[in-house]
Amino acid sequence: MDAPDRIYKNYLQKSINKHLAIDLLISTIENVEDVQIRIESIKFLEQMGVKDESVFTLLENLLISDSHNNIRTFAAEVLKNNFLERIFKPMKWVLENEDYLPILLIACNALAKMNTEYSKELLINAILTSNNQCFKVSQDSIHKYSTLDLGNILKNSYIIEELENKFGQFTYVVDALFVTELDLSDVSSHVFGWNVLNKFPEYLVELNNLKKLNLRFNRLKRLSNSLGKLNNLIELDLSYNKIKSLPDSIEHLKSLKFLSLKYNKVRNLPFSIGKLKDLQKLDCRSNLLGSLPKSMKNFSNLEVLDLHGNLLEDFPKLKGLKSLKMLELGLNNFEKLPKGIKYLKSLKILGLGGNKIKHLPKWINCLKQLETLKLYDNEIIELPTNIGELSNIRELALWNNKISSLPDGFKKLKNLKILNLNWNEFSSLPIWIGELKSLEQLSLWGNKIEDLPFSLQNLSNLRILDLNFNLITETPEFLKNLERKGLMIYK
Repeated sequence: MDAPDRIYKNYLQKSINKHLAIDLLISTIENVEDVQIRIESIKFLEQMGVKDESVFTLLENLLISDSHNNIRTFAAEVLKNNFLERIFKPMKWVLENEDYLPILLIACNALAKMNTEYSKELLINAILTSNNQCFKVSQDSIHKYSTLDLGNILKNSYIIEELENKFGQFTYVVDALFVTELDLSDVSSHVFGWNVLNKFPEYLVELNNLKKLNLRFNRLKRLSNSLGKLNNLIELDLSYNKIKSLPDSIEHLKSLKFLSLKYNKVRNLPFSIGKLKDLQKLDCRSNLLGSLPKSMKNFSNLEVLDLHGNLLEDFPKLKGLKSLKMLELGLNNFEKLPKGIKYLKSLKILGLGGNKIKHLPKWINCLKQLETLKLYDNEIIELPTNIGELSNIRELALWNNKISSLPDGFKKLKNLKILNLNWNEFSSLPIWIGELKSLEQLSLWGNKIEDLPFSLQNLSNLRILDLNFNLITETPEFLKNLERKGLMIYK
């Protein structure tokens, strides 16, 4: 018996006529046991646009009685695509007898596509008999919905029922009979065997009105390219899985504002991700990213970008990130401040802790809006004088570096509230330290300081002074007045 692809090729080359090709493919479907060969034969019948009575009867019989769900599913799909005007009876049978979700979804789509009074009534009856109270609706109001909406409502009901059977408890929100939020986080922790969520459930893309999808804390390894069909998604949380890449279809999630991929194994972001122009937060913390696509310059609405804990050595010039307020680049492989940061004029929080940075460039003063700068766990020896031009700085984390002194320009940081200099090389503090009038926390743990400057008494807002592991033997008298006002001194 010829293979299906050979039969189809002979048909295209006109070596055999259409009727013979149909007969040969039908014979293959009926007599071959190999499921994949049978499925290929069904696909070729669809591609040929066959609408013969014999083919309709074959597909109807396969749908109702074949022992393989994949065969039945493909039979239902071809019936929908090639025999739309004749599928009312087999689809009615499906709604009344079927329990296999992919076939139920095909039936919903087929009946909605038919868009007749008969198909509409069939969908209405199926919805009215649903057991899920979230999809209950009165007979008076249900007739207001279009046939397309009714098909989608019924799909929503079937999908929730399937998820409940597989995973038990989870949360979701139904608004106007459509699922708008679905939280499947950590469902793998309370199920066993094949119910563990390690593959993206293809049927979720049929939830056309879904706005929030949470799949965190599961065992997903890959995402289907069909993910792009969820084009109403606003929030997508895929964190704490084992995902290695994103499908190119991510570009179709045009409404997406929040995307979390933290704690996965993603090595590259697709160039197509640049199409997500409404994205406001992208969290890629703790992945395996070695570079970033230049298409990210299109993220004109992005406010938060978390890339902490990756393998980055450079940050590209992405001038289009005009709304970016928070950039986290800690625990990467930076040996110097990437020049691409210079152009992020709206930046308020910059994290670069846990790298191999030895010095700060003079252009650091370009970041005029910066309020928090984290440079802990680096190899910085000294700070540039013009760091004092960062007049909005409120928090500066410099612990575990090799800094032994602060430049005079530092005294200009009049809004600085939190200064952490733990585990550096300080043997003394500058006399002008008391000019930092807004300072509330000063951490000096693990230095070599013997004496404190008298000007510290001017820091009336100081609430925490950490002197642990220094060479100071007792609290200076001039600080006792601040202690009486609430200053906590740790030593």
